[in-house]
Amino acid sequence: MLSTFKGILPNQLFDRYDDELGYQRMEFDLHIAAEIGERIKEQTEESKGSSNAKSAVARRNQKRHQQQEKISSEQMGGIMNDWVTEE
Repeated sequence: MLSTFKGILPNQLFDRYDDELGYQRMEFDLHIAAEIGERIKEQTEESKGSSNAKSAVARRNQKRHQQQEKISSEQMGGIMNDWVTEE
């Protein structure tokens, strides 16, 4: 929850909550911060439990490898074309 208020100086918090509605505003902000924390925790737990990240990385690496092969084939085609037209 503290990460929600990261970068906020104490005097900024004092200015924000030092009036008649300050307590209600602080309760609201703390509720929102707790909700953000819960959502982050849920998403983190879901990503740890599944292999979606691993499979996404594997797919990305496979695409990169296929692109490298494709570029190599195109380059080889250009070389072959140049070789044939030289004669």
